[in-house]
Amino acid sequence: MKKFLHKHGTVIALTLAGFFHLASHLGTQFERYQICFAPSEKSVPGCESDIDLVVLKQLYDLSLYGEGNSSEFKREWIDIIKKSAVVRNIPASNPNIPKYSLAVLGLIIYARYNQGLKASALQNSYSSNLEAFKTQVYEDWVHGFNERKVIFKKQEFQSEREIALEINKLRGEGELTHLQQVLKRSNAVDEAKFDLALSEIAASKSQFTKSKSENLRDAAKADKEMNKVLNKGSSSGNNTTADSKNKELINQLVNALKEHSDGWLYKILSIQKPLWIIGGQGAGKSTLAASIILLRHYILGWELIEIIDAHAQKNCTKAWKYLMELGDNRTAVIGANNDYESINESFTSIISRWAIRSEDDTPTQSLVDEYTNLSDAELCKDSSGRFVKHSLSDIRKAAEYWVFIAHYFTATATGDAKGTHKAKVNQTIQIERYSADAKTPLSNATLNGLVNEKGKVIQDLEVTIPNWLRPETIYGHFNGKPINFED
Repeated sequence: MKKFLHKHGTVIALTLAGFFHLASHLGTQFERYQICFAPSEKSVPGCESDIDLVVLKQLYDLSLYGEGNSSEFKREWIDIIKKSAVVRNIPASNPNIPKYSLAVLGLIIYARYNQGLKASALQNSYSSNLEAFKTQVYEDWVHGFNERKVIFKKQEFQSEREIALEINKLRGEGELTHLQQVLKRSNAVDEAKFDLALSEIAASKSQFTKSKSENLRDAAKADKEMNKVLNKGSSSGNNTTADSKNKELINQLVNALKEHSDGWLYKILSIQKPLWIIGGQGAGKSTLAASIILLRHYILGWELIEIIDAHAQKNCTKAWKYLMELGDNRTAVIGANNDYESINESFTSIISRWAIRSEDDTPTQSLVDEYTNLSDAELCKDSSGRFVKHSLSDIRKAAEYWVFIAHYFTATATGDAKGTHKAKVNQTIQIERYSADAKTPLSNATLNGLVNEKGKVIQDLEVTIPNWLRPETIYGHFNGKPINFED
């Protein structure tokens, strides 16, 4: 019985609920009377032996007013009805509706509960079947895997057997000794080739070591000569008045840099990170680059030793005009007239130079322009990527300070050095300049790369550039035209 109710209980309960719901609507829309016809007065109260009748209440009430009818039969009938008595008033609605409603509710709850039990049992059954299926699949896979291993082993044994038979056949035919001799000669040739390759590698290594030593010696000699010239230039001249005046001009410039826009310009002057100046056409990238190099020269005493620029034949008389006036014109200009081959050689040479210079050497500074184009040029594409990658770690140790100019700070525009994007963001200073008409630079800029007191890199710092920060103004400040910082 329990299994039967578990299986069919929901259907039975819903069927009974529907039956009780229909039963609750049984009845009539008219109110009725159950009346008793009593021929004698004595029989009216009980009305046990008399015939009773159920009539409509409305019809019964109307019949009470039918006295005016002249028919003998009707008058007699009315008289009989007048003697009748109402035993029970039957209302139009079914009085058992509440009971039926409770029964319907109880049956629906039971049906829902029974259906839940069936669903739970069905889910458990599905889970068990799924586990059984997974187990069967795994068993089939293991069985197949073992069968494949057996097949492979059979094939391996068969191959070994065939090889053994072939060897025995050759031995019987007297050819095995010949094959062994051929194999020995082949091994001897291979060993000779290997020894020859080792000898060539050793010779190449020796030549490379010799060339490297010569390069290091030449570079060290060049650095020594350069330092000698720098020291000579710094120690010559004993004009105390001129030195004092020059120091006063430097102090004025330093104070102006410290006071402008939280002193960001002064902070970046001596930072050992590579400095990238980026922006679109007419944003003033070259103007800012030349100005920073001049500031470093006059304030920190760093000599400009190299300019790499594919358009140097034009820029040396315009953008780099005042840079060419520094020192005794020892600045090397490389790459003019799109000489990308020379630029490629220079990048390779500089990387080698960084390997031998140290932090104790005299600091120098250099400039490379239009790096976006250098990254695309076929002749120096690879070396430009290596150059950027080495700059992230080598220039600090080599005491060389470089300023890079590019249109964008994307991977392609900055040498396309793989895996260096995060390092370039954190280990460089980036200043982005803007122009509204691609002709006139705006005074606002965005600075990235400075760190706060907790050592975290500050991102997208909005700064401004003073209107006096131009190459001709800075150069004039130390050559008879002091800047009026109050203007």
